[in-house]
Order: sequence, then C-alpha cells, then structure tokens
Amino acid sequence: MAPERGLRPWQRCSGSELKWVAIVAMFIDHLGYTLVWSVYLQSRSPAWYEVYVLMRVIGRIAFPVFCFLLVEGFRHTRSRGRYALRLGVFCLVAEIPFDIAFNDPENGFLELDSQNVFFTLLLGFLALWLWDALARRLPRRARYLSAVIALIPGYLAGELLRTDYGGFGVLLILALGVGYGLPVDGAPGERQRQIQTAVGCLAILWYCAWEDNWIEIYAIFGLLLTLTYNGQRGSGKKWFFYIFYPAHLLALGLLDRLLF
Repeated sequence: MAPERGLRPWQRCSGSELKWVAIVAMFIDHLGYTLVWSVYLQSRSPAWYEVYVLMRVIGRIAFPVFCFLLVEGFRHTRSRGRYALRLGVFCLVAEIPFDIAFNDPENGFLELDSQNVFFTLLLGFLALWLWDALARRLPRRARYLSAVIALIPGYLAGELLRTDYGGFGVLLILALGVGYGLPVDGAPGERQRQIQTAVGCLAILWYCAWEDNWIEIYAIFGLLLTLTYNGQRGSGKKWFFYIFYPAHLLALGLLDRLLF
C-alpha cells in the first residue's frame, strides 16, 4: 500500500505500529481488570486501587484504535466476506477465554450474559458493509440517512447480545466510517482524517454522558493517536492480534482463578 500524499511530520505510524500500541494498552487494561483488581480486593490498599484505575485509563486507548483499523481494513480488504468470516470464527474461539477472564468463576467456563469484543467488531463491520451497499444505491444526499439505517440493527444486536462495548462499539465504528467519508474512492485527505477524529470524539462524549461512564473519556486519546497514521499497513503479522486476544485472556483468567 503506497503512503498517502501530503503527510505531515507527525504522520509516522503504520497500521501495524498503531495495532501494537493498542495491543499493549489492551493487555495493561486486562491485567488491571483481572490480577490487579484481585490483589486490591484482598489487600484493600488505596495504592493498589490507584494502580488499577491507572491501568484501566491506559486501556481506554485500545478500542478506538482497533475500530479505526477495522474501518481501514474494510476499505482495503480484498474480500469482505473472508474478513467477516475471520471475525466470526474468532468470536467463537475467544468466547470461553473471555468468560474465564471476566466472569464469575461460579458460573463455569461459559456464560452467555456478555460476549467478547470480536462480536462488536463483527457487528461494526457488517454495519459498514450495509451502509456501503445502501449508500451506493441511494442518492448522494441520502448517504448519511442510510448510515442511520445501517446503525439501527447493529446497535440493537450489540445491546441485546451484550457484546463488549455493546451498541456504542458499533456506533463508534460507523461514526469513524461516516467521518472518513465512506464510501469514497482514493485515499482520504488530512481534512477527512480530522473530521473522522472529531466525529469519533462526539460519539465517545455521547456515550460518556448517556452511560454516565466518564472513564471512557480517555478513549479520545486513542482517536488522537490515529492522526499519526501514514496510510501504510506496515510489516506486522496479520494473525497476531487474532491469536493474542483469546490467548492472553485465557492466561490471565486461569492465573486469576488459580491465585485468587
């Protein structure tokens, strides 16, 4: 993939580099949510609670970056069907590790009350696909109305399935697509990137106010990080995140149950 034209000096990060930042932030978040939280519950030490909160704050960076990269993947993939199938397969692969890490041990290894983030990413991808299909068949002035139409089933599915980040996750993915200007041909300019970030920030602010969950305000830093994207995929291995996500959840979950 050729780099985009007119790059600014700060636009140095490839997609792979952004993904690595998101993976590290996600691991810190999940480490805090599992082992560090368990240490705090046993010690009731204010210091451990501060460490826990700091790790959760750092973790807010991850999800917006993954959503941004999903939008990029949607635009550049050679086969949307294979992309969606890959997400669907890992929805199933990651579910038991997700439940082991985050749900009550008394409920066993599988609990259907909440679903892992691959479900959210899949629903967001399908919402983008539906919007793209609608927007290409409707008049140009109806493009954003078609985005609302595409959002409704994805948002409802995220809420009903209680996926990680729920309907908001689907909303953020579609908001980044709207801000990007999808469907478009050619690489987006700097102004489109800025609009994309602004629309994503509005979605995050809406979620914080609607859910009264203001720790998510730090997710805005993840969106600001995407402004460093240089339009190149980079040299990272495509399958690493797909394997790392369930693997690290399984390891953290089993350690947490073994130690605490």
